[in-house]
Amino acid sequence: MKRQRTLSNPPPEAARSCATLWIGVGILLLGAVLRLAAFDETLILEDQAAILDAAFQVAHLRYFPVIGMKSSVGVMQTGIVPLLAAIPLFFVKRVIAVQWFFSALDVLALAWLYRAVRRTLGWRAAGVAALLYATAPWVVLYARTIWYQTLIATFATVTFGGVLILLAPREPKPGVLTLAMAGTTLMSMVHLAAAPWGILLFGLYVAIARRRRLWRALGWGLGASVVLVWPYFVYLVRTAFRDVVAVLRMGGESARLNVSAYRLAKELIAGASVVANAHGDLWDRSVIPWDSAGGIVLVILGLALLWACFRVVTRRRALLLFAVVWLLGVPALFLRSGVHLQHFYLMMIFPAPFVLIGAWIEACATSPGRGVLAKVGRVVGYLAAALLVLVALWWSSLWIVRIRLEAQGLLERPTRGWLMDRTAETVARYLHAEPEGQIIVLVRFEGVMSAFEWLRGYAQTDAVRVVATGQGFLIPEGPACYLLGPGVPVQVLAPVAAYVSERPAMQIPANPPWQFFCMTRPFARPAPLAEWENGLALLKTEVTGVFVPGGRLDIVHTWRYRAIVPGPYHFFNHLLLDGTLVAQVDGGGIPHWYWRDGDVLLTYFSLPLPADLPDGDYVLRTGIYTWPEGQRILRVGGEDGYVAFVPKKP
Repeated sequence: MKRQRTLSNPPPEAARSCATLWIGVGILLLGAVLRLAAFDETLILEDQAAILDAAFQVAHLRYFPVIGMKSSVGVMQTGIVPLLAAIPLFFVKRVIAVQWFFSALDVLALAWLYRAVRRTLGWRAAGVAALLYATAPWVVLYARTIWYQTLIATFATVTFGGVLILLAPREPKPGVLTLAMAGTTLMSMVHLAAAPWGILLFGLYVAIARRRRLWRALGWGLGASVVLVWPYFVYLVRTAFRDVVAVLRMGGESARLNVSAYRLAKELIAGASVVANAHGDLWDRSVIPWDSAGGIVLVILGLALLWACFRVVTRRRALLLFAVVWLLGVPALFLRSGVHLQHFYLMMIFPAPFVLIGAWIEACATSPGRGVLAKVGRVVGYLAAALLVLVALWWSSLWIVRIRLEAQGLLERPTRGWLMDRTAETVARYLHAEPEGQIIVLVRFEGVMSAFEWLRGYAQTDAVRVVATGQGFLIPEGPACYLLGPGVPVQVLAPVAAYVSERPAMQIPANPPWQFFCMTRPFARPAPLAEWENGLALLKTEVTGVFVPGGRLDIVHTWRYRAIVPGPYHFFNHLLLDGTLVAQVDGGGIPHWYWRDGDVLLTYFSLPLPADLPDGDYVLRTGIYTWPEGQRILRVGGEDGYVAFVPKKP
């Protein structure tokens, strides 16, 4: 009589299933820690501010982004990333909610990868592939960032796992095809560099649907894809596909063979150069070095690739063929590209290399032969698996060190997520208590956007304005508070020093703290020296510097603005000698979209003097013209300029 099995003596299949479940849970927890630990330390810069500003507008149902910001190659991004970022903001209106959501999506993709590989290639393959993806330095780097490129690997992994299941011999569920198609569309939309690969994958989906009679699932997938793509497609139609033409020209006949795509792919797979992307070298000095770790991964991948190619030729394994084509095909898309490639262009290469490695180790460990070669193969497979576990642990240590440094505020990351959230809450409280008040954020930045730009979307008001300290100064007509951003000295408040006082209760606990100074009485406005027809009036001009050959004059104009004829304007400063132009400096000062009726604007200019400065009667004449048309604005009296200063040689 056979002895019945008890709970303490389960069958081998049940024990193995339980073990693989706990392996998956452990890998998932490790991936979650590396992505979600200290997520409130996420760095907010200009690109992040653009995404967040649009996302907050969506969360308040004020705006639907058809397109995003302009990419590094001059074409417009899609609006899918701000839309995705808005999802958590419907529930929690904080910056760190977006970072948590993006990181959590990648954790879900990791779980899907483990399930798909385990179902199609085996539990050992699933464990290796998932462990490498969970700890891959470049994947973790982007998963811990709010950016347009953040979710490329996430949706590529969703797509890859879905196709594995669709290509497996067993009958797939129709919903997997729909999920894979949606993942492919999202992968292509979060960054357009992935779009060509997505188009090729859609051809594969049609072939799979035809072979397996999954027409309804194909229809649902196409419908979901059309919904996701439609807003950007409308933009392309309205612009006569201008961006598409521009991209195609970049890969035209004049483009050279761009082999850097494979170099970047190698760095992504090996985890190379990721430490150098930290802000500051403290991370680099704090980690345990292991220069050969990346080489180990690449050597094992090379062995797995050779094995996979052999198996594809001899046994026609569709799953392996798909992984090989994915691994080699993604970089091949950029071989004729004239664009300066960056790592994120190749992020959709994941998780193909790790799945190939896992499949090879699975084959080595389950080899049925009993000969010497089979035994050697099993030893090599287990040795490779052990080395990869060590590499994964080392990769994890890199991020544990960085997470610890971030949590201690030791990296050069001034505009961190929780500080920005604290700022937003402080600004909102002030504006609630002072309905007529305004917040002027003084920061150092170049271009038209700063890390604080999203505060307007958060507060849902134009009472928050951001001023670059090198462009000028702004004094509102009513009550206002100035926030001194990172590295901005209190001396920038010199124009209103007698009118403001510090508010310690509003201080943001950065290092050093970001201070708030609020107006205590209205700013005294002198009578205008000259008035222009567009509503600008010159109140005074201050000039410092020595008027000598090769010298420099620093010019500060104080203007009063009335929004009679709003629009983009530039100011000119002409140094004239008996009516002849000797030197000139022009500029827009504070961007015009920040001007409000009743503002006092200060514009800063630096006028270099020529090396030969002949004697004579000089005048500094200033005025205004439209931009970019260059049409002079007349003064109320009919002239097109005003003599603001008469310099004299020492």
